[in-house]
Amino acid sequence: MREFKEIPTRPINDISGIQRPSGRSELTLYDSASEVFTDFEKQMPLMLEQSTNVDDAREIMKKSHVKLKLVIDSQESFRGLISLVDLMSSKVMRATEKTGLPRKDLTVANIMTPRSSLNAIEFKDFTSARIGDVLATMRKHGNQHVLVVDMHLRCLRGIVSVDDIARKMRVPIEISERANSFSDIYEAVKR
Repeated sequence: MREFKEIPTRPINDISGIQRPSGRSELTLYDSASEVFTDFEKQMPLMLEQSTNVDDAREIMKKSHVKLKLVIDSQESFRGLISLVDLMSSKVMRATEKTGLPRKDLTVANIMTPRSSLNAIEFKDFTSARIGDVLATMRKHGNQHVLVVDMHLRCLRGIVSVDDIARKMRVPIEISERANSFSDIYEAVKR
């Protein structure tokens, strides 16, 4: 470790302030959706191999505090999505009944939501969207996440999660009930 050197430290008993971002107010529903976007061009996606055992997958996700992962095959092609909720729900029992496999032999592929059942927002549409537009889309479909795809490159470009929006806006957001209008969403976020 000779190539590395120790960085000097100092006591901080005279430090009382905490730096905050300058000039940036809280996010609103009218801000660009890119403010809450996990862009896979800039951040490595969270992925899980489809052959992973369901119990191992559940433990991996719980230990890493992750609620959703992209599912890939051995060639790293996108196959679907798996959520921690899926792995802890009756979906596992239904898969054992449907496949006839014991639980210990079930894999993520048996439980995941396949890509054929998923919808996504086109990246070119997403670039002009606002946070409120994304929330309206999530509410309409009752989803906690929305995928963003680049149809030109034929790839997943990123993802937006309701948890990320809530954390960045510093407000609780509930998606489980379907909203009928933008004003319903606006009222839910204002609370």
